[in-house]
Amino acid sequence: MTALPSASPRGKALQHDLSQLGLAASCDPADLWAMSRDCWPRSLLWTKAGLAPHPPDVVAWPADVEQVAAALRFAAERQVAVVPFGGGSGVCGGAIPVRGGIALDLKRITGPLQIDLPARTASVGAGMNGQRFEELLNQEGATLGHFPSSIYCSTVGGWLAARSAGQLSSRYGKIEDIALSLEAVDGTGALLRTLDGPSAGPDLTQLLLGSEGTLAVITSARLRIWPMPRARWLRGVKFPSVQAGLRALQAIMRSGLRPSVARLYDPLDTILAGTGAGSFKVPQPLRWVAEATQAEALRLALRAPAFVNRLAEALPAASLMVIGFEGDSEDDCAEEGEAALILCRPSRGEDLGPAPGEKWFANRYKINYRQSPLFSAGAFVDTMEVATTWDRLDALYGQVRRAVQGLAFVLAHFSHVYLEGCSIYFTFVGIAGAPAEQIARGSRSEAEEDLEGAESRYDACWKAALSAAADAGATLSHHHGIGLAKQIFLPREHGEGMRQLRALKRAFDPHGILNPGKLLL
Repeated sequence: MTALPSASPRGKALQHDLSQLGLAASCDPADLWAMSRDCWPRSLLWTKAGLAPHPPDVVAWPADVEQVAAALRFAAERQVAVVPFGGGSGVCGGAIPVRGGIALDLKRITGPLQIDLPARTASVGAGMNGQRFEELLNQEGATLGHFPSSIYCSTVGGWLAARSAGQLSSRYGKIEDIALSLEAVDGTGALLRTLDGPSAGPDLTQLLLGSEGTLAVITSARLRIWPMPRARWLRGVKFPSVQAGLRALQAIMRSGLRPSVARLYDPLDTILAGTGAGSFKVPQPLRWVAEATQAEALRLALRAPAFVNRLAEALPAASLMVIGFEGDSEDDCAEEGEAALILCRPSRGEDLGPAPGEKWFANRYKINYRQSPLFSAGAFVDTMEVATTWDRLDALYGQVRRAVQGLAFVLAHFSHVYLEGCSIYFTFVGIAGAPAEQIARGSRSEAEEDLEGAESRYDACWKAALSAAADAGATLSHHHGIGLAKQIFLPREHGEGMRQLRALKRAFDPHGILNPGKLLL
């Protein structure tokens, strides 16, 4: 059972003062617990153990940008940490209030909503839920073209803060390609509005994107929108190997075609996704990992991850590509699709017809809501999305797999494909500790001991994976952000640039109150 955090004297005083400023605020234990973690799998281990090690002192719900500015001026005067909070769907610990303070929940700031389809723009508040925003656009015949897997539970502000990517990013771009301008409040409480489109000198919009609340609190944005597509073409294509599929992906993107989706599953992900690229018996240990139906059997399989990975590598090597196009007419989509299939032939791509593509499209969000049984059974599941150029891609894939194979079960798919390269989305499944029901029967000290061991195994897996990715010349994040999970590796990516980033932090947030402890800032 989770031990809810208690209201502290400091939290009660902050609640009183914020209320005097006109903000809704709370020190209720349930509110503190809800804002004590996001969906970082390491924090899910805390939840499983019934612990909340990083609660805020108080939760506040500003209703508009003026209340955000008032809260930040107050926090700057009192030297109180402020952590912006959207939907809490982040998976890197970016919204965890490691130094307490004020959790600033922005979900009430949803407007003013302005949709201008002829101008291809929409203005929206940072707290708007992603799925709701897309539904409102659809009512006007428009789409944002941005479909992250978390769309049902994430916010527009969270997308901007973490440089999000949607599943159709190859056609519509990532959020930094969609964002035209921002409204934000810096660490002094000063309001900042960037200009639409190109600006003279450095682009402040792009500077704030991906800053994860460390430079300013984003309150609204003006975004590029598109007319809703009238037609869609989807296919599955089977390749004899990952390498053959990668050659086809590269050829498609360099031909000038703009698929809405282009995803290549490695052989194991092809099997476990059930996407129909082959029909052969899957060994029982792999079924346990995929289905998590037998807790003890799953734990037994994951005690020997190197064996399970070798077993997976011995399976037939077929890799499935899902490729799709959107447009104004079925003929246009089919024409582009057929051109892509022609480019797949030199790599021995076999057209499987529309069924695998349509199955993926119908189920594209479901996998993200199937992790709870694995955590309950005593495993952890996490994903790492790194990206690099085409010439480094296969080496990156191999190096990360080798680095992690003795620590966790590993599978991967390649998605978010561009002219220069693409992202690899690795999934790790490892042993975390005792099953949830066993922890519930034990003492608090036993739960804490189990958590300590689980965190140690989890951290070892991530350290090995990120070290291998950095050695291969990859960027540490394509769309999940950095948060707490990856920040220790930032100097390897930015080098001397870290000094300039810290100078920017001092300029935007001279009191050091904005999401402290993140991005090494």
